[in-house]
Amino acid sequence: MRVYRDDQKFLQFRINALIWGMAAVFVFLAGSFWFVQGVQAEKYRGLAEANSLRELKVPAKRGLIMDRNGKILADNQPAYSLVVDRVVMRPIVKRDPNHRQKLVSFLAGVLGLPPREIEARFEKGKSIPSAKPLPLAEDLTMPQVAAIQSEAILFPELNVTPVQRRNYGYGTMAAHVMGFIGEVNDKDLAQYPDLEQGDLIGKRGVELMYDNYLRGKDGAEYWEYDSHGRRLKEYEPARKTAVAGDNVYLTIDFELQRRAEQYFIENEMVGAAVVLDPRNGEVLAMVSSPAYNPNVYSKRFTPEVYKTILSNPFKLEVNRAIQGLYSPGSVFKNVMALAGLMDGAINHATTFGCGGSGTFFGRRFRCWKREGHGSVDVERSLKVSCDIFYYNTGARLGVNKIHDASVKLGFGEISRIDLDGEKAGLVPSEKWRAENPVKGSGKWYPSETISVSIGQGPLLVTPLQVANMMAAIANGGKVYRPHVVRVIEKVSPDGKAKRLRVANEVRKEVKLEPPALNAVRRGLWKVVNDVGGTGRNAMVEGLGISGKTGTVQVIRQIGWVKSASLPFKHKDHAWFAAYGPGDPGQTPSMVVVVFVEHGGGGGSDAAPLAKLLFESRFRDKVMSARLNLDNPETLEQIKEGDLPLPTPTR
Repeated sequence: MRVYRDDQKFLQFRINALIWGMAAVFVFLAGSFWFVQGVQAEKYRGLAEANSLRELKVPAKRGLIMDRNGKILADNQPAYSLVVDRVVMRPIVKRDPNHRQKLVSFLAGVLGLPPREIEARFEKGKSIPSAKPLPLAEDLTMPQVAAIQSEAILFPELNVTPVQRRNYGYGTMAAHVMGFIGEVNDKDLAQYPDLEQGDLIGKRGVELMYDNYLRGKDGAEYWEYDSHGRRLKEYEPARKTAVAGDNVYLTIDFELQRRAEQYFIENEMVGAAVVLDPRNGEVLAMVSSPAYNPNVYSKRFTPEVYKTILSNPFKLEVNRAIQGLYSPGSVFKNVMALAGLMDGAINHATTFGCGGSGTFFGRRFRCWKREGHGSVDVERSLKVSCDIFYYNTGARLGVNKIHDASVKLGFGEISRIDLDGEKAGLVPSEKWRAENPVKGSGKWYPSETISVSIGQGPLLVTPLQVANMMAAIANGGKVYRPHVVRVIEKVSPDGKAKRLRVANEVRKEVKLEPPALNAVRRGLWKVVNDVGGTGRNAMVEGLGISGKTGTVQVIRQIGWVKSASLPFKHKDHAWFAAYGPGDPGQTPSMVVVVFVEHGGGGGSDAAPLAKLLFESRFRDKVMSARLNLDNPETLEQIKEGDLPLPTPTR
C-alpha cells in the first residue's frame, strides 16, 4: 500500500507541475499579446501600414494663362520640394529621442528659417495621415537640394521630389487680373473635399475664379514599401494618370497692358486704368498701380515677408480698378447731361451763365475756372467742364432722379466681373440718407445735391464702373457684364484641343433717347478735338476720340487753389474717360478710363495715357502673337457662348 501511495503522490506532483507550466505559458502569451497589441500597438500599426501599397500623389500640371493672342503670362517650371516620410522617421525617433530636435535644427539651417517655423509645419501636418509624405518646403535651390541629399544617411526620412512651380514670367504684369495660387487653408479643405493639406489652389483673380478649369486632376502611383520604409516596386495596374488643367485665354491685350503699366511705373503714379471693348464687355487691359509680384505670393510666407507686405502704405493687394472707391468728379457730368436731357430738366438749347461761382439753396459754390465760362449750353458744358451748368441741372433734377439715372448706367452696384472682391460703390438718395443719418439727421438737404451734380459729396465709384458708363454711351445703351477670360482651351491626352468661348452677357439695356445721346456724344467729341477742350492731350489725329476729364478734390478747398502746390496726399485725383475711334456717328471699339490718385489734373496727368493706348491699338498695330483668336480661320473649333462666367465674390 505504501508503494501505491508514493506512486500516486508522484503522479499528482507531475500533474500539478504540468498545470502550473501550462498556466505560466498562458500568462506569458497573454502578457505578450497585451504588450504587442497595447503598449506597442502604434509601432506595429505603423509597420503594417508601411509594409503595404502606399499612394504617392502625382500633381497635375496647372493650365496656362495667356493673353487674347496666345502670349503666355503664367506657366509652370520644374522645381524641387522637400517632404518628410514619417513612417521612416518614427522608428528612428524611438531609438534616438533627440532625433527630431536634430532634424529641426538641420532644416532650420538649410532652409534659413527659425526652428519654431519648422516645428509649426510639423504640427500643421498632423492632419495628414502619417502614411503620406508631409510637405515641408518648396522651390528649393540647388545648394539646398545638395545639402539635404548629403545628409541622407543621417536623415533618411527626408526626400526631395521634383514638382511643377507656378511661374509668372512677367512679374507684376497683370498681377491683379491673374491673381496667384497658394496652399489650401482650413476653409478651403472644408469647401473642397477632394483637396488635402499642402495642395495649391487659386487664391485671387483668374487663378481663383477659374481654379476648377486651371487646376486639373491629380494622378497617383502605388508603391510597395517594406516595414523599414524602403520602396520596393510600383504596382502599375493601379496607376492613375494626372490630367493637366485647361488653358485660359484672357481678353487682355498684352501690348495695351504693358504700355499702361509702364506709364504708371515710369511716372511713379498710383491709380488704375481700365480698357474695355464696348461691343461685348471684354477687358482689354486692367491696371492697378502699384502691383504685387504673384511669384512671391505663390510661395510660403514667412512672418517677416507678410509683415513687409502689410506695412506697404499703398496697399498692393487692392485691385484699384474694381475695389478702389473714389469720387468720380467731372466724368460724372456725362450722367448728369443724359439725365437732364432725358428728364426734360434741360434741352440741347438750354444755357446757363457762368461767372465763376453761383449761389444755390443759400450756399455759394464755385466753378473750377475763376473767371467763369460765360453762357454755356450742354455741349459746351462738357467741352469746358463747366461746374455752374451742372449745379443748375442738379438743382432741377434732385438727388433721387440723379440716383436712378446713375444706377441704370451701372453705378451703385457690382458689375459681376469674373474677378473676386469687386466693390459696389455708393450713389446717394433720400432713402439712403434716411437709412444712414448724419449727426442724428436722416434728412437729405438740397444743397448736398449740388456737390453730387459734379461727382463729389458721398458719391463713390470704381474705375470699372466709369468704364461701363462710357461703354454704354459708346454703344447706345447696352451695359455688358465685363469679363477678363475669353476662351477656355481643353486639351485631351491625345493632344487635341477644344476651345470654348466665354459667353458675352448684356446685364441691362438702357433706353437712351437719340437726341439726348447724340448731344452728349457731340460734347464729348469736342472735349478732345475742339480747341479749348479740357481733353486735348488725348487727341490723336484721324481717330476722332471722345472723352471727359475729371478732377476731384481730396480735401476741402476755400477759393481757387492750385493742386500742384499742395502736399502729395492733398493733391486732387485725376480722371480721364474716353472711347473711340470714330466721329460721333460711328460705333467705337475701345473705351479707356484712367484714374491717378493725387495726380493733379485729368487733362494733364490721365489723358496722355489714353492717347498712348489709342495710338498703340489703332495706329501701331502691334498685335504679335502665336495664336490669333480674332482670325476666323482659327475659330472653327470655338463654340460661341458655351461657358457662363463664374459667380464673383464680393
